[in-house]
Amino acid sequence: MRLTALALTLTLSVSTFASGADKGSFRFGKVRFEPADAFAFVELRKDAPPLTVVALTSFPIDRPAVMEAINTAGALFAQAAQRETGAIVFVRLNAPERCGVGGFLAQTQQQIDLGESFPARTVALTATRAAGECATSKPGKMFDDVYEFRLPYDVPVTAIPKPIALPNGGGEPGAAYAALIKAIQAANWDAAHLRLREEEVPQARPKASEMRQYFDGVALNYPKTVTVTGGLIKGDRANLDIRGTDHDSKKITGIVAMKKVSGQWRVVEQNLFFAEWGAH
Repeated sequence: MRLTALALTLTLSVSTFASGADKGSFRFGKVRFEPADAFAFVELRKDAPPLTVVALTSFPIDRPAVMEAINTAGALFAQAAQRETGAIVFVRLNAPERCGVGGFLAQTQQQIDLGESFPARTVALTATRAAGECATSKPGKMFDDVYEFRLPYDVPVTAIPKPIALPNGGGEPGAAYAALIKAIQAANWDAAHLRLREEEVPQARPKASEMRQYFDGVALNYPKTVTVTGGLIKGDRANLDIRGTDHDSKKITGIVAMKKVSGQWRVVEQNLFFAEWGAH
């Protein structure tokens, strides 16, 4: 079993493009790149049929990280953002003769969506393979940036394990996050430091005289009160749906990404927003 898993991981790490293959090109403003790797997956949508998406990148894709992630597109986006000149284009295969294009360009810190009406040539679009081409018929312009592209692809459609819905309260990761919020408010180092984001934890435990000041700073990045309303879990990763109040008692809502490390659920990222929600 271990050998099989290792072989799968190694296979997933290999670039999709063969040597000498036609990789096409993409230009938006001053950013130009020739795709170095490709990854196709099916995106499930709430109010529309599933959509096959082909991600084309300027860098080798970390496939195991994508497979482990709850949000496939988000994981690919993050890999581009981590590189100084990383670029990713998502080709949305809406119909045999039509495609949509969006992406992220780290070099200029631009998140772009060019629309859904580009001409497509489809060779194959099945549950296991996507082959064809999405291209502009002539250069287009978005504000001051001229764009044009020709994006051929012939890649396997990767079957990605789906996450499982979490109940109200968020199960084990939800309980861990709620306990963290209480620990922050109580300035409880022992209960908090293994659940905080790694970058928020100093190398040495703060002195007793400095503990309250440390947690006062940490508290600015977290809710003051929280209710976990559900979320998704997949292996050792979870995304929690939360609502609560911030340190100024303003209502907030958002998503908290967590990862289980050495048996402990730890915060990885938080996206919190001001919101109005009714009393329950």
